[in-house]
Amino acid sequence: MSYFLISLLVSHIFLGTLGIVFLTGYLLYFFREDNLGFLKRMSFFAFLSFVFSWIVGGYYYVTYYGHAVKPIILSGEFPWVHKVLMETKEHIFLFLPFLAFVLFIATYFGKNIKDDKKLSYSYIGLCFTTVSVALLVTIMGMAISGAVGK
Repeated sequence: MSYFLISLLVSHIFLGTLGIVFLTGYLLYFFREDNLGFLKRMSFFAFLSFVFSWIVGGYYYVTYYGHAVKPIILSGEFPWVHKVLMETKEHIFLFLPFLAFVLFIATYFGKNIKDDKKLSYSYIGLCFTTVSVALLVTIMGMAISGAVGK
């Protein structure tokens, strides 16, 4: 694998993790006073992180993984890792930028997001769901990476 492809894979992982960090900051600071600007920035940066991770990961998959790594996994001890985990990860990962975008738009244009308790819990729920999905995708990616060497 070339250094360029390694840098794509590392960027994919780093950007996805960064998106999780931004959303965790959003969750931790949601109920603090006078932090709407911070929440807007965190949701925007999370959205950007997931979009760029999506693009970089897709390019890596199309140019390298599909013809070099996938056959190794399919011919190895754990072919189900690609058949189940990678296929699931691919489809779930498609939702992450959209979930982050909805959170960003809702935060940016939302009125009284902290005054209405039900609305506040909706923001928290959406953010928590997005973080949970991102963590699930991360765990799947770790399992897939582990299956390459087996």
